[in-house]
Amino acid sequence: MTEKALQYKNAFYLPSGRVFLLETKDGYPIECTEMRDVSVQGKEHYEVRNTQDPHVIWNHLKPYEEKWLLTVSTQKGCVHRCHFCDVGNLGFNGNLSQQEIEEQVRFLLEASPYVTHSKKAKIGFARMGEPAHNLENVLGAMRNLPRISQEMGRDYNWLPCFNSILPRKTIEGKTGFDVLDGIIEVKEKDYDGYLHLQISCNSTDEDKRRELFAGADVLSLEEVVGYINQKRLHNRTATLNFIVMKGVEINVDKLAKMGLTGDRYSVKLIPLNNTIRAQTKHLETLANYTNYEDLVKLGEEFNRIGVPTVVDAIAKCEEAGLCCGQLAHIFVNKSNGVKNV
Repeated sequence: MTEKALQYKNAFYLPSGRVFLLETKDGYPIECTEMRDVSVQGKEHYEVRNTQDPHVIWNHLKPYEEKWLLTVSTQKGCVHRCHFCDVGNLGFNGNLSQQEIEEQVRFLLEASPYVTHSKKAKIGFARMGEPAHNLENVLGAMRNLPRISQEMGRDYNWLPCFNSILPRKTIEGKTGFDVLDGIIEVKEKDYDGYLHLQISCNSTDEDKRRELFAGADVLSLEEVVGYINQKRLHNRTATLNFIVMKGVEINVDKLAKMGLTGDRYSVKLIPLNNTIRAQTKHLETLANYTNYEDLVKLGEEFNRIGVPTVVDAIAKCEEAGLCCGQLAHIFVNKSNGVKNV
């Protein structure tokens, strides 16, 4: 039996699930999560967004059998120091091996013996790290998901999620177009199209995008849209993800001129998480639980050009300082004797 590469260190509980802290053999903290989705609309959705009572959220969680949300890390820290994400604060100490990525999956399944089957087990490969920089190990782990669940006696319809800023060149020497080719091949051949390809965009102003990504050289949106428009996608479209922030351009007509259409793309609009980096960079969310209708209004602009849009919000009860990398950051600070973190 292969020796385990990760050690359990801690866990933090939210009304919708758990954030786990594991540690690599060289002492680096990494995170993985398991959560449930909220299935309400209208007045009840408003109540869930605004509540401080966890019981309200518990009463509206989707059954695991219907949908289960998991995330795993792909790097020890991250190469990038994006202005909205706290993972970069931890520094970068290399890629995780395929074994370490798959071990997180097994850990989450072992920690959830009651989830024996699910119609949609959506698993993201970007809790900590930029998966494009560790492409082969990530793709290998994605391909192995059915084998892992079968070995553990579970019955899941896996929906892998690849979320990337699409660096122009990765630390492994691949181009952003190579990354798109690799993930689309797995999407179409291994998952019959049922893979969630999500590109982190955040603005239609390329200078602002570069600034938000802390100077990272990424493929432009025009390059991304032009390239994906040449590809065959079936069963699921590509998603453009925007963290919606005050003073940050999101120009729907500009995207339409690039070739954004509803038959190949969907858009996801989300609030800015309450991160340390966002605070120090003076970033503010455009909308959240207090003015959710502003997100909805922007979503309607995309609907106007025929692009399906998902609008999400963070519930008050879930804003616990547990965005990507924050539990690991707390652990590191405590290990170093830093108080009041």
